[in-house]
Amino acid sequence: MYHPHPGARGISTTVLLILLIIAFGMIALAEAAAASPRAQAPTPTLAGAVSDRAEAARTLRYWTPERMESAQPLELVLDAEGEPDLRFGRPAPLAGASFLTVSTPEVPPYSFNGRIFIRIGNKRGYCSGTAINSLTRQLVLTAGHCVNAGAELRGNLWFRSLLFVPAYTAGKAPFGAFPAKSSKIFAAPQWTNRDNSDFDVGAFLVRPNNRGINVADAVGGGATIALDQARNQRYASFGYPGNVKRLQGCTSSYAGDDRLSFPLPGPPTLGIGCQWAPGASGGGWLVAGGTMINGLNSYQHITNRSRTYSPYFTRETVGKLVEGL
Repeated sequence: MYHPHPGARGISTTVLLILLIIAFGMIALAEAAAASPRAQAPTPTLAGAVSDRAEAARTLRYWTPERMESAQPLELVLDAEGEPDLRFGRPAPLAGASFLTVSTPEVPPYSFNGRIFIRIGNKRGYCSGTAINSLTRQLVLTAGHCVNAGAELRGNLWFRSLLFVPAYTAGKAPFGAFPAKSSKIFAAPQWTNRDNSDFDVGAFLVRPNNRGINVADAVGGGATIALDQARNQRYASFGYPGNVKRLQGCTSSYAGDDRLSFPLPGPPTLGIGCQWAPGASGGGWLVAGGTMINGLNSYQHITNRSRTYSPYFTRETVGKLVEGL
């Protein structure tokens, strides 16, 4: 129960109530900010819901079949503009690649995976991503560098006109296309502000497809995010490497942690023995028969492409980022 200070006896009850409402509102906002530390793409206008709908319509108009066809792996688009590449670098010879074409991309859990089309000025790139079994049924998980360029590259640039196409196959979208909500694109601040690979995780919410179905329901449920699990597991990883037009997969056991990530704040990244190529960035690592996601394609070392590394999925690296999404 609230007991006013004796000096406040002359203040009206209405004024006291207003002050209480303001005080509790400020406390709630502070607690919410502390509980969910994540960087968010700027909202184009003050009317977030209206701008999201307008942006979604523009995104769908922009990504014509011809523009989808012309898109290149994100890393190669940035290389072409003279930017230093920090993730997968230029493509390795496909003869050394370890991935194979998925023959039934429309069948769960393969259907949870898809291509993310990304607009960068007048350039067009793509990454890979995974539909997530979340409360909103609208969540897509990918690498942080697939939604935000990071602190050192172009000054923390958020990418535009993101479009998720699950089970994308040679120009076909068996479940439809899902444009990102422009005000609901997130990446961990440890990535956006400090380029910390331990936190190279991105997330965004998408609008329903043209039939009004949310992405997780459209693809058969989506993958559940696993947190704080054992590192030593068998991983089925997926993505759209190089200029292939079909979903690719690679299965591997745990291949150890990246010692170069030990000095970074956060849990060390972990590796699998898959030789992915540009375009596969953000592709999910599924476990438990494909029902759960416990990693994603983040980076390789140019001197050793036989391993691909992922942030270790914990509440710190992933849980806080997707909380409530």
